Amino acid sequence: MKLSHIMVPYDGSEHALRALDYAKGLAASAGDGARVSLVHVLTTGMVDSRDLDGEGTLNGVPLGLVDRDEYQGLVEKATDRVKAEIEEKLRERIADATDTVTVDVVADPSATDAIIYYAQKHDVDLIVMGRRGLGALRGMLGSVSYGVLHGTDVPVLTVK
Repeated sequence: MKLSHIMVPYDGSEHALRALDYAKGLAASAGDGARVSLVHVLTTGMVDSRDLDGEGTLNGVPLGLVDRDEYQGLVEKATDRVKAEIEEKLRERIADATDTVTVDVVADPSATDAIIYYAQKHDVDLIVMGRRGLGALRGMLGSVSYGVLHGTDVPVLTVK
């Protein structure tokens, strides 16, 4: 299987960082054109005080009363902010692969659904993700990696 697009779900954990490093190595060995999309999912509760005015409102309107367009603008502001934060945090880690690794932030109530949808929409060949040991509840996989593994037809490689 020729790899051209590898996706790495990113939650800021050490597991996700190891998955990123592994995916970078896979992309490098795959040759020209192989790319890595580091994807962070903003889940419910994604809007915080940095995205609102000083009164906890959007242009003076309480968050619960904003219309769809205003809310969409707020979500875009939040995703742009988080993307910039991730790029800054990982600057040194991806400096050797700036032509290969891109950061993307998507908003969705479910991290699992967002990862599966992103992989389908963007023709991902392989999902490389960290896993967390959560005991007998999900075996050796975390609940998101478990959900992705069982919810997609895209091959999934978990990295410990």
